[in-house]
Amino acid sequence: MPLKSPITVVATSLLAAQALAVSVHNWWDVPSDFGNIAELQSSIRVPQGSDPIKTYWMANGFGNGYMGMQHNSDTERRILFSIWDDGQGSKVEPIRHGDNVTVGTFGGEGEGAQSYLVYDWKAGDTVYFRVQANVNEAEDYAEYTGYWGTDGQTWNLIASFRAEKQPYWLLEPYGFLENYGSDQSEIREGYYGNFVMINSNGQHHTPENFQFTHTDIFNEYREVWDQRLVEQGKEVYMRIDGPADQGAYPPAHH
Repeated sequence: MPLKSPITVVATSLLAAQALAVSVHNWWDVPSDFGNIAELQSSIRVPQGSDPIKTYWMANGFGNGYMGMQHNSDTERRILFSIWDDGQGSKVEPIRHGDNVTVGTFGGEGEGAQSYLVYDWKAGDTVYFRVQANVNEAEDYAEYTGYWGTDGQTWNLIASFRAEKQPYWLLEPYGFLENYGSDQSEIREGYYGNFVMINSNGQHHTPENFQFTHTDIFNEYREVWDQRLVEQGKEVYMRIDGPADQGAYPPAHH
């Protein structure tokens, strides 16, 4: 059975995001012979003072979904997990969700189902993310489950979704840092780490190389960004916004 390309879903979603917000992206290195990716794990640590509102730190992205955390307002922060539909009206149905998790639909950058937990995560702390896929090609669907935690060992359920007409494993893993508001004055930074991918045979791989992309630069504001692999600990550092002479590293472009 020919499968629709989930790469198209990623490209479409990123193009839509470019029209709405500035973002930088890290794409994980996947060995050519690794096979089907059934699980992604990673973490994010935001430096203190680099967590202004209207910021999204996305940890585990894949062809038709993503998971991460946001600073939504002065009184609210969230852990999020979202799955797109196929762009042609396919259903994304919730299966189960964790305590105090809100489940609904979304639009604007594609359409699909989303879930979020209002959780007061703190800058300086490490938050862990885990996504699993279970694919049923015979019945033309996949089930995706998202978890989060604070120690990398204990996992708390966000939600599980069944995505009809999308029998895809976790292709093209990536992360991003996004300003989805209009304030450009404050630094947005994040350290992305503890990367693990597991294939459908149970084999583990820790990516150590990454490709970096970013939204189109069309004014001086969008030139204040930086992306780099921090060799010690194999963390990825990403930054946008704020004064060019501030932050953990001087921006690569200013």
